[in-house]
Amino acid sequence: MGGMILLFEGIRRGIERRELQEAVKYGRQERANPGRDGQVRWRYTHKGVVYITDETSRHEITSWRLNDAPDAPPAATIGSAAGGATAHMILVVDHSGSMRKDDVPGYGSRTAAVYDCLARDLVEPQLKLEGGSIMEVSLIQMQNQAEVVLRRSAPTPDLLEYLNSLKQRGGAVARSHGNYLPALDAALDLMRDDATQQKQLFLVFLSDGAPSDHTTMACAHGYQVWQNQGMGGGLVGDGSGQQRRRGGKAQLVECPFSIAGNEAAGGGGGGSSCRGLIVKSLHQKCLDRIRTMGDLLGRDRVSVNTVAFGPAAEDFTLLRRMSKVLPRGSFQNRGLSANCLRTAFTSLTSSLISLRTEARAGGGGGGGPGLTLRTDLPAMGQLQEYNEHELLANGVSFDIYVGDRFRSKCRYARNGMMLPVELRQPCTYRERFPDAQYGVAHARVSFSEGGERVVFQCTEVVSVDGGATAYAVGPRLVAKQSRHEESLYDRKFNRTFCRMQSEAAELAALFNRRLGRGPAWQVYFLPCHVYTIVDDYYTYAEDGVMEILVEQELEGRYIKWNNNAGGVGQLRLGGDSTTALGAIAEDEKDAGAASEKEEEEQASIDDVPQAFSHFTWDCTEEKKLVCDLQGVWNASDGFTLTDPVIHYVRGSRRNGATDKGLAGAKKFFATHTCNALCRELGLRRGPGQARTTAY
Repeated sequence: MGGMILLFEGIRRGIERRELQEAVKYGRQERANPGRDGQVRWRYTHKGVVYITDETSRHEITSWRLNDAPDAPPAATIGSAAGGATAHMILVVDHSGSMRKDDVPGYGSRTAAVYDCLARDLVEPQLKLEGGSIMEVSLIQMQNQAEVVLRRSAPTPDLLEYLNSLKQRGGAVARSHGNYLPALDAALDLMRDDATQQKQLFLVFLSDGAPSDHTTMACAHGYQVWQNQGMGGGLVGDGSGQQRRRGGKAQLVECPFSIAGNEAAGGGGGGSSCRGLIVKSLHQKCLDRIRTMGDLLGRDRVSVNTVAFGPAAEDFTLLRRMSKVLPRGSFQNRGLSANCLRTAFTSLTSSLISLRTEARAGGGGGGGPGLTLRTDLPAMGQLQEYNEHELLANGVSFDIYVGDRFRSKCRYARNGMMLPVELRQPCTYRERFPDAQYGVAHARVSFSEGGERVVFQCTEVVSVDGGATAYAVGPRLVAKQSRHEESLYDRKFNRTFCRMQSEAAELAALFNRRLGRGPAWQVYFLPCHVYTIVDDYYTYAEDGVMEILVEQELEGRYIKWNNNAGGVGQLRLGGDSTTALGAIAEDEKDAGAASEKEEEEQASIDDVPQAFSHFTWDCTEEKKLVCDLQGVWNASDGFTLTDPVIHYVRGSRRNGATDKGLAGAKKFFATHTCNALCRELGLRRGPGQARTTAY
């Protein structure tokens, strides 16, 4: 099984063995962080790809492309301007003719159902927030062309009234086709105005079917092969053709150049090939628009949430693919039920509330209202390359804390105490330099930022000249500091994080024993430590003493499998035989449906994160639920995770601002579909979970 997973990994990345050999021969070699088994690993960087190998450099552990691998959890970049919106919600609503249909129970049209749910479940909750909403709303109606009917409106009673008026008009505003490209271009134009502002961008793209743009696109030979013959098709601009029918049905234009080589096979195959290329080109253009959004505003600032609101037989392939282009995306297939559609908007509302909470109330360690954003933090930089035993100079790229400037290194114990831990003291340094000083080097600029913390590179060091320079020792680390002044000397802030990660690690160990599968299926949370340093630069810290949270740097492509508001990631780890994370399988009417159902019963690596979250609720007797699962995966180590959220079901905020209590657990189960691992472990249904599977 492990070999199959490694094969799938290689297929997914498109990296061949010869490329690994080339990287070993010509690439930059560094010592990588050791594996979970403690064995030596090497890191090679070559032609934009990072490879992690075993000690022999012959076997690949994992690899990823530098431009497609965030090194820290994708997180919101919340602005600090008081009273201003810090999240821009851009809604694209399909207004094509099919949205006039009255097949949604309780509504006169699909359009009416959408606007009712938008009003009730997205805008109305924002009006009830104490202290006001952080959101502004833009609305794009998608037809042949796109029309921006609302620009940056605050969630006010007037906006609610406007959406209700659109609900009343219902199907009267739906007509023509639903072309994706003009709508995406309109959304991109709106985002350009946000490029210089620190806003989080949410694109919500709702449609009841596939795009129609291809019907007016010409193939490479100049023929509009998606047009009916005699109805505007044929060679572009020739105006020729009489409408022809076969069996009473209009026939599509055929491209004579592509048909020529396929007449023996019955004809039409070549035309289909041209038509397929047009659809492929359209899909690529749509995905390129999403990539441009990420390039323009930052991949961690744009969240693309696509919602399928149509019959199961519709093709929602492009909507699903659009949600996967950037790290922070989701795809939800909600059928034609208003209740299910409300779940999609409720999840978005929860994400907004979480961002608002993180920005205004702090998190993790007892944050509260009125926290002050730090002004001492420089602009983010890039990850710096350095090797173990490399000599670092104080005050250049790193600040070095040894001697009196380094106080302690501690870990969290089960009894709630913080226990001291020895720093690494390699024998070679201890023997050669008996008076050497040990401590930590902390990068001067961060490389990532979230709602609560900023993330820096970090390494333990040994200095033989009093801290002017120091040698890096041990694995590469990351240090996490609070974004708020008050939390820098709030001892609860880091201890709450350590306690949560420790509790999650214990539950992961229990899950691994119960599951009883190989390394690729194991769940593991990074151990974390609290380092105490002294730096007079931080004048608002008591006597310059400050705590930093430190854990090992993760190596691999960073993935977020779920969040604390019911959202489910879409990235697949294995090959085509695995089921996409959180994806709701569409109904199929062909003869292969039965065999596909049987395949779904076979457990997949992709099932592990959701099954683990469900397991934590079940094994704690419905007291806790661990979610917000994020980290890296490879076939040798399995899932290596960090920064979890624990909803303490019998109460809330026990684990900080991200702990939503029973409400958080319900949001998880509202979107959770039990998979083969849930059934294998015999997990009970959660609160409010739909009875979609039999045990």
